Amino acid sequence: MAAEIRDQMLQEAALAARFSEIYRRHFAELIERLNHNLGTPPDRDGLRLCIEAVDMMLATQTYLTRAIAQLGMAAETRRAA
Repeated sequence: MAAEIRDQMLQEAALAARFSEIYRRHFAELIERLNHNLGTPPDRDGLRLCIEAVDMMLATQTYLTRAIAQLGMAAETRRAA
């Protein structure tokens, strides 16, 4: 079971890394636009981008905490055996 959890964590880590890089590029563009249009409030797309990024971070955090708990249970089971 530990190998399965490890593989899932590696897949999730790779996915999170890809999304992080994509969102970083989007945020760089948004920051550039905001810097050139000082005094102009962020547009709807910028707000949506921020909300999506926070949602992605929370989803990743939830997945990782579950995976860590599963690893802990697997280690405890091995020690008890």
